[in-house]
Amino acid sequence: MQITLSALKPLTSRYIVFLLFLFIYTGIMQQCGGLPSMHTAWRLEIPLLLYLYYYCNLITRASRLQALVTAVPIFLAYGIFDVYHLLLGRLLRITEVNALPEMFQVLPPAVSVLVILLLVLPLLTFLNCMQWNRLRPLMVGALPLLALPLAVELAPDLFIAAFEKTQKPIDPCSDRVSAGTIGRLSMTLYNEAKRKSSLEKTTDYRGRSFFTEAFAKEVDKVNAIRTKGNVHLIVLESFFDPNLLRNARFSRNPAHPDFEALFKKNEGISVSPVFGGGTAQSEFELLCGVPAMRELSGIEFDVFTGSKTYCLPNVLTQGGYHTMATNAFLPDFFNSTNAYAGMGFDKIYYPSEFAEGRESYFTIGDVTGETYMFDGDLLTQNLAFIEKQIRENPARPLFNYIISMYGHTPHDINTEKRPLVVTMLGEDRDEQIEKAVNQYYYRTEAIARYVKEMVRIDPKSIIILVSDHLPSLTFGPNTYRDLNYLDQSEDFIHLNRIYVMENGRAVRYTNIHHYDVPKIILDYVTRDRSGKSHTARKAVSPPNGPVDMRTYREQYMAIMANAMDAQPMFPDFNFLSIIDFIDEPAATPATGTGPGKNSL
Repeated sequence: MQITLSALKPLTSRYIVFLLFLFIYTGIMQQCGGLPSMHTAWRLEIPLLLYLYYYCNLITRASRLQALVTAVPIFLAYGIFDVYHLLLGRLLRITEVNALPEMFQVLPPAVSVLVILLLVLPLLTFLNCMQWNRLRPLMVGALPLLALPLAVELAPDLFIAAFEKTQKPIDPCSDRVSAGTIGRLSMTLYNEAKRKSSLEKTTDYRGRSFFTEAFAKEVDKVNAIRTKGNVHLIVLESFFDPNLLRNARFSRNPAHPDFEALFKKNEGISVSPVFGGGTAQSEFELLCGVPAMRELSGIEFDVFTGSKTYCLPNVLTQGGYHTMATNAFLPDFFNSTNAYAGMGFDKIYYPSEFAEGRESYFTIGDVTGETYMFDGDLLTQNLAFIEKQIRENPARPLFNYIISMYGHTPHDINTEKRPLVVTMLGEDRDEQIEKAVNQYYYRTEAIARYVKEMVRIDPKSIIILVSDHLPSLTFGPNTYRDLNYLDQSEDFIHLNRIYVMENGRAVRYTNIHHYDVPKIILDYVTRDRSGKSHTARKAVSPPNGPVDMRTYREQYMAIMANAMDAQPMFPDFNFLSIIDFIDEPAATPATGTGPGKNSL
């Protein structure tokens, strides 16, 4: 049987080649730690991509390079999904595109220019090849492509029902897994439909008397305590413990000896909602006591309007506390000003260099060679400010909240001011890790000095130090996998350090989530002189254990519904909170080594 060239022609069709390269590309990215291969996504994703490729061929000029040029937008979109996942460990959502300009603000200029060129040049090439005079194919061919986003926008519930009925089962715990079985673009549309559907339902969560009663009950607990302890919550940007990289070796202990002396054997573990970026997500959990579910926005802070909602600062403010937020970066970055106001902070402070016309008590100082404000400069100024507050208003308790910026990528360190003291040993030596480790040494020195001085001036207080998330380092999650971070425990890229000092004594909390921190704080401030707390004290479920997300979702929706409301829903209450509106117990300090791989 003779095989002719004409018989082989269908196998060389540009569409088959396009699919083949797409399968190869996604397979390679999966092996490199990216999103899974999409070779099983035949129900919607692959037909959608084939039609998109057909449309791009339809509206561009015929040429030898047409098959390549028309594939550019699709591969570019897939590349964005995979790079985002490699760096941040999650599937990109439509609403997170709004945060991309803010991400560019914290990227090194050279990297920003490179990223822009890689995005703009291919798109300009594609646009240059388009036949703009062929209006009918342009418009008619676009209709099927527009039908899906229009259905998402206009009838999200109908879209969700049809999607769930026709597609493979969605993994409720992993966008990553679903992106492989169903498709990247398809899951993006589905997530947006879920967000739209949830947004329409937020009105059901406003004005409920149940939430108002719960708020009043929580405030009453705080007001019932005559002598209240101060609260100091310090969120440390990308603060990771190099000693948890089991396969990494260093020339000395990366932690400063003073820090070791304070917290040795009392280091805790808390689960962050994010990896590599998205600090505002961690802040949301640490201040509002619910998981950052991304149902209404890729970043919850972005939709806050300043309207008061159910978060920890509101409880403490109504309970008689003077609440203040100190942010070491730009005002309105991640919409933080509106978010902090909605959460109920009395005062919001940014560096005076960034906050012209705003009240401020601190400056960033000299950041030559380091880009971001050093933790030691931030904490020293905060310490002086708090000491003054305590001296001038001894009877009024304080909630002192700080978010730092120093550990942010690219981990620049001025070696004239802070000479390198730790060297990474072995074949796995990595310059980026080495810089971050040396930053860690000097950060732990500054933190130890701050904690010791704070205990001196404010001995009856709780001090919580927690990392917002792990830094992405050189190769994102792959870096942590290769260096065996925390023995690669389940969800290891979200496991972060937390340190707690209660009344001058270090205590250990482990197997908690960031959203458990408000319960720990409320437990502390509601203890009477006998040490008894008005809040139930039982250990929370460990990260790998069951969590009742249905109940948390009710809280989440109530918080977001009021945060997004331009007008206060409860004029009788200027501040609202529902941190403990269910019988959700506070965490208790860990005793002994505890079970599991996370016990350190």
